[in-house]
Amino acid sequence: MPIGFIGSPDRIIERTFTIVISLDNTKNPKKEQIIPNYRNPLYVAKEYARMIETGEAGSESDLARKMGISRVRVNHFITLLKLAPEVIQASEDMGDPMPRKYVSERKLRSIAKIPDKRQIAIIKALVH
Repeated sequence: MPIGFIGSPDRIIERTFTIVISLDNTKNPKKEQIIPNYRNPLYVAKEYARMIETGEAGSESDLARKMGISRVRVNHFITLLKLAPEVIQASEDMGDPMPRKYVSERKLRSIAKIPDKRQIAIIKALVH
């Protein structure tokens, strides 16, 4: 027996491997198309404000904990209620949920800082 030989030549170990490859020749069925629904930020803002006013949430911080978001995020939505009444109405007229993201919370929040007449002009441009 040579040096370094391990095992017995009389013993044969049979190993059986099975590999199965399945090729499906059928076309991939169309996946269900998920149509996204975008929440209208004004409806969310009013919902948050209602929850605080009715005592369902004690404060913005309490509401944030319940919703699983930051307090600042809750505050951003509630800030939208300071928009000009015409802007709020135009935004609400878009419905909830919106089929498309016509306007975002961030966009509305940025126009909340400017004069009412300019807000109205901007929202009209967004709507039409």
